[in-house]
Formats: sequence, structure tokens, C-alpha cells
Amino acid sequence: MPPALLLALLAVALLPGRQTFAAEPQRAEQVQSDVSTREISIQSNFTGIEIVLFGSIDFTRAPSLDEGPYDVIMVIRGPNRPIVVRRQERIAGLWMNGASETFPSVPGYYAVLASRPFRAVASEAVLKNLGIGFSNLDFGKTAEGETADDGFRASLIRLQEEHGLFQESDDAISFIGRSLFRGSVQLPVNVPIGRYTTQVFLFRDGKLLSQSQNSLQVEKVGVERVVYMLAFHYPFAYGLLAVLMAVSAGLLAWTVFRRE
Repeated sequence: MPPALLLALLAVALLPGRQTFAAEPQRAEQVQSDVSTREISIQSNFTGIEIVLFGSIDFTRAPSLDEGPYDVIMVIRGPNRPIVVRRQERIAGLWMNGASETFPSVPGYYAVLASRPFRAVASEAVLKNLGIGFSNLDFGKTAEGETADDGFRASLIRLQEEHGLFQESDDAISFIGRSLFRGSVQLPVNVPIGRYTTQVFLFRDGKLLSQSQNSLQVEKVGVERVVYMLAFHYPFAYGLLAVLMAVSAGLLAWTVFRRE
């Protein structure tokens, strides 16, 4: 750069009343969280399990130590899977399967825990954007690329609730002091296997301040894992094995009773 141009730029920078400031990042509280277990093994004696989610609020970035009160929402979500919902219709005096709707992306498990009724924590627009609450879940488009009928959607949510796979629990998170909090949720015996995500959202005055995410794995072990892998990944081999076992059991019973 020519010396004359460099001197001109320096003179402009030193003009009275001209100051430059580096932009400071907006300061806000941070949330940190974890889950009581990262691996859940399902065996033949599995009857369900309670998992505990806990965390703390880091005030080192808080604009003021007097800020608060705070609201916490936890979301536990299992792997997505397609589910078909069928409507029962009475035809010629008999109840038969009628119209159906396929939802391509339904969480195998979904639970919401909150420190108070979560719909009072933030606006519906914020909750919808974060996917918090049954009504804000996106189950994907139908095979025709359209939004599913509200009746089928309501039936799907009701069935998932009845099986303990969908839960909404207000006032399920308790604070321990000012910064520590915990909540627990029950995974039922029929919980799907796969990778689960746990999300913790920190709110104040309806605004999202921070969020934290962890994961846990639910897996079948032992003989149950072998049977599951055969049934879902090798259905032909599983069916053939089941037929052979049934035939062998029948032949064994026939041989025993024949001798008697």
C-alpha cells in the first residue's frame, strides 16, 4: 500500500468523535443436562424402566444474577417409524377394516416433561417450531403428499397414549435450589429399540435462552436380539425356521404318544 494512502486512512481513523467498537455476543444463561443411563438392555424379564433427566443452569453468562424465574421443558423422543391407522366400519352387520391412513414418520416414543404447564411457558408458535407437544409433532406427508386427516391423526395419538408410548406431564420437573433441576419418565415394556434423543429447553419470560441434547440407546440382548434380528431383517429365514420348529415339535409329540 502506498505510504500516502496509509497516512490518509490513519488520519480518518483518528478524527475526533469517530470510535469503533467490537460487537459483543449477547449474554444469556446456559443449560447443561444429562441422563441417568445411556444404554438400556431389553431381556425376557424386562418390565419397563424409569430414566432420570437432570441438569443445571449456568449463570456465568447471565446478564444479571437477579434474572428469573426460569422454566424448563424436557423432550424424550424415540426413533421414527411408519404406522398405519385403520378405521373400523360396520359392513353388513360385521366390523371390518375400512379406510386407512399411513403416517410415515411417527416417533416410536415421545414424552414431554415441564416445570409447569408447558403451553403457558411459551407461545404456540415457539412450541410448534421446537416440536413440543402432541399437536406440534410432524408425522410426515401421506403417500399422496397431503396432510393426514385430523381424525386419523387424533386416533394415532390416542392409541400411542394408551400403549404408554406418548406422554405429556406438566409439573413433572422439580428444581433443587435455584440452578439444579430433575425429572423422570417411565419407558414401558413395549418401548421400541433404537436411538433416543433427550432435549432440555431453558425458558424465561416465554423466550428460549438455551437448549441441551443427549442420547441413549435401547437394544435387545441375548436370545431376544437374535429373534428380533431374524424377524425384522430376515423375515423369510425367520418364517422358515418357525415352520421347521413347529414341524419338529409335532413329530416329536407324535413319536412320544405313539410309543405310549
